[in-house]
Amino acid sequence: MSPGLAYPLLGGLGGLAWASALRGWMVELAGPTESEVTWLTFLLVLLPGTLVGVAFGRAAHLRAAGRQAHRAIALAPLLLASAILDPQIFRALITTGEGGGALFVVATVLAGGHALSHRGWSPTRVATATLAAFGVGAMFAVGALAAPLTSPRGLWVALLGSSLIALACLAASLPYPRPGQSTNSTTKQAVQGLR
Repeated sequence: MSPGLAYPLLGGLGGLAWASALRGWMVELAGPTESEVTWLTFLLVLLPGTLVGVAFGRAAHLRAAGRQAHRAIALAPLLLASAILDPQIFRALITTGEGGGALFVVATVLAGGHALSHRGWSPTRVATATLAAFGVGAMFAVGALAAPLTSPRGLWVALLGSSLIALACLAASLPYPRPGQSTNSTTKQAVQGLR
């Protein structure tokens, strides 16, 4: 199998596993009686997670080949916000402010990908690193909704949520050039790869 196909397929598999684990984390927070798994779970959670994984797999392949991914791939985590397309979630978001978790995940992952892919401490990188660190920390703290963090279950749920978001932040850095790699050298390598 060619790397151009293998990387996206492995990325899609990783994205599906990640989205499934995130859905399991949601069930742990809400409790099995409060969190129903429907066909919308596949459409609004698992499919977007898989597609984001495919996009990041493509970015990883291009990076390994010394080429730069298209900038739009860095925005792939926006697909994870599709959960608000569920009319019930959207209505709750507008009327009570509940259900914004998908937007929180998207903001954290986008910020983390940016922060991890740059060098130096520009104001933008400081802002995105702060947002990402807050997001990962908040995912840890939310584990207390399942059980106290001093209990094994509460600590497990906290570690699951925070590690999933940290992993997504790492993956979200793949569409960016390697830190220290200039765009010109990336462009030159891409042109040479086409010859």
